Amino acid sequence: MNMEEKLEGKVIIKGKISCLTGLRIGGNAENFEIGGMDNPIIREPINGHPYIPGSSLKGKMRSLLEWSLRKFSEKGGACDCGKADCKPCRIFGTSADKSSQPTRLFVRDAFFTNEAIQLLKKNEDTLIKFAEWKKENTINRLEVSANPRDLERVPAGMDFNFEFVYTVYNHDEAVEDLVTVSETMKLLEDDYLGASGSRGYGKMRFGSIIVDYRDMGYYRSEKETGNLAKYETVSEMNRESFKKLLQTRS
Repeated sequence: MNMEEKLEGKVIIKGKISCLTGLRIGGNAENFEIGGMDNPIIREPINGHPYIPGSSLKGKMRSLLEWSLRKFSEKGGACDCGKADCKPCRIFGTSADKSSQPTRLFVRDAFFTNEAIQLLKKNEDTLIKFAEWKKENTINRLEVSANPRDLERVPAGMDFNFEFVYTVYNHDEAVEDLVTVSETMKLLEDDYLGASGSRGYGKMRFGSIIVDYRDMGYYRSEKETGNLAKYETVSEMNRESFKKLLQTRS
């Protein structure tokens, strides 16, 4: 990063993540119960609602970007070169000793929408702890025996609120990075989130997206709102819309 550049503002990307199939992001069983679930999903500790950790969402997006650019570490893990022209490192960050530039993209934890909570409450008689228990079998082909197991997952049809925050230091660079973020979001829609994607889990869609550019005038209370853009789908987000969004208002 050029140290002569300064923080110009923040781009807030909000919207919904819709589960098109069951979603499984594993948690830890607090205690062992006979007949209980030994493959639980992660939950909020206070109300017990399942959620999507920002680390899981960010990690999956970063992985897809690295595969698309063939950017990996020497050992084949996440790229950690810290170079200013490396999109995975610049956008998603790297270890402090590898780079002097700050991470551009923050990814918040994603929690149930109010509509999803109400839907779960209406169906709480058929759900256990706001989730479904799905029975699966692994087959030993030599012994011709089955090994049944219970897996917990968020049922299809649930929506989560997501929020990304991108920090703008250079407008041209920001446009390129936001295009990359939107392309990675589209890649994720055709991949999967969480575990067991090859068995049909984790298909999702981004929707009802609001992108809000808040320049420094907003933070100095000179403006009541930032520049807003609304998109029904990720596909509507493009280079020209980001250029327009980042134009500083007079």
